Amino acid sequence: MTKSLSIAPDLGARARLLDAAADIFGTYNLEGATTRQLAERAGVNQAAIPYYFGGKEGLYLATVEHFFSVHAPTIQSVVAEIRSKLAANDIDRSEALNLLKRLLEQMLEVLLRQQTNRSFGRIIIREQMQPTKAFDLIYERVIRHVHETISVLLAIVLNRKADDRAVILRAQMIVGQILIFLSGRETIRRRLNLTGYTEQEYAEIKAALDEQLDLLKPVGLASPFAKGSDFAKASSDKSSDRSEDKSEAHSTKRGGRK
Repeated sequence: MTKSLSIAPDLGARARLLDAAADIFGTYNLEGATTRQLAERAGVNQAAIPYYFGGKEGLYLATVEHFFSVHAPTIQSVVAEIRSKLAANDIDRSEALNLLKRLLEQMLEVLLRQQTNRSFGRIIIREQMQPTKAFDLIYERVIRHVHETISVLLAIVLNRKADDRAVILRAQMIVGQILIFLSGRETIRRRLNLTGYTEQEYAEIKAALDEQLDLLKPVGLASPFAKGSDFAKASSDKSSDRSEDKSEAHSTKRGGRK
């Protein structure tokens, strides 16, 4: 089960502000949110914000820190387990793909299953576009480690090096397949008449993610662990065959006219 950030009203003004800030900052971002909105949502006096956090920016940073203290461990534990397996023994392409699925499914779980998490997902997306001091925390605490791990697993699947620029670019694209359900939520909601990621809708998204990742499996080759260069060669051979067929057909056609 995913942990909740909901905090009971009797746990104090500081805790209620952290609870309210995730939704307010997720909706209006750091610049758009006002201390009045934050205080009203939390049911506290505006003076509580500078008292506990030194101001609005301090509350924003504390909100990011609080989210990661609750939810980052669930992703970090998966990353740590994967890295342990990578260090202990060789992993074949099939196992690498399964581990990649597991990591991405955990990210999906954290970002889509609860409203508070989705609000924070919007914060992450805005930080990518307009980074603040909070992005250093977000990047170093989770994003860098997750991105590097995805790149290593993807490199195994594609039979390339983890620092290959093409591998890192594809890792970014794979992460985007999850984030799009936050940044593009309204589009898919209207296209499929979704109600806001219910359990059934979440299951559909998860199944679609698995199918998308299965496209990375080798297709049409005898060995399931064929090298990436083999795919390129096979594709090149097919192109050459098609070119030769066209050339032969063209020659025959010209000879017929003679």
